Amino acid sequence: MNPYLDEDLVTLGEHARRFAQGRVAPGFETRDTTRTLDRELMLEMGQMGFIAPELPEQYGGQGLGCLAAGVIHEEIARADLSLSYINLLASLNGQILAQHAAPEIARPWLERLTQGRALLAIALTEPRGGSDAANLRLRMERVGDHYELNGEKTSISASDQADAAVVFARTGRVEDGARGVSAILVPMDLPGITRNRFNCHGQRAIGRGSIFFENVRVPADHRLGDEGKGFVQVMQGFDFSRALIGLQVLAVAKTSLEETWAYAAEREAFGKPLSA
Repeated sequence: MNPYLDEDLVTLGEHARRFAQGRVAPGFETRDTTRTLDRELMLEMGQMGFIAPELPEQYGGQGLGCLAAGVIHEEIARADLSLSYINLLASLNGQILAQHAAPEIARPWLERLTQGRALLAIALTEPRGGSDAANLRLRMERVGDHYELNGEKTSISASDQADAAVVFARTGRVEDGARGVSAILVPMDLPGITRNRFNCHGQRAIGRGSIFFENVRVPADHRLGDEGKGFVQVMQGFDFSRALIGLQVLAVAKTSLEETWAYAAEREAFGKPLSA
């Protein structure tokens, strides 16, 4: 019995597990082979209230709290690690947008997100500095009522499937470090954006790849908070998402152990079960 989960959260977990085992798990191998997320299944998850339930109601969430998000996330990950990235990316980006984006920008995207009608990536990692958020090189320069983005992001989950991305870029000087990083919400259908997909061995339905920005013009009102605040914003988001990642990998480990024990109990060698 988990002392941190009350009766409502236990019931929510059981509800999520029934959905995950009945609807998510059966299609795991197909999604892994085709390397494509099932958008219809994502819509079902949204209809069930399984995507970012911790977000405020005015943004399409249910205000259920972070524990509720974790309970659901773990059960989806038990059935399909790739599909659970829908939950992970929604909660990470959702926290950042809800707290820092202008309400008129955040609301339509977060409503689509929680309904399962949109997938958002987080574009932080770069070829030069990895996930060092203080060492970014992608440029974001103000030009009138727009920002112009130039550079590359790499190893981005859902790079070629995301509908938009929260992009972290340098508005200040390189020597400004973390103080020169800003964040902006970028729809992925803007001119000047190209994307690719790596040939990864795992998590193939969600995928990872690079996003290239060449003179990409983004409305200035899509900036999240003030210039120079991006480092703080992504660190706050990571405080939550890192806990979700822990639940994600724990769920996969549990499933692997359960399947191993089941196999050892039924597999015989030299006339005896392996578990004997």
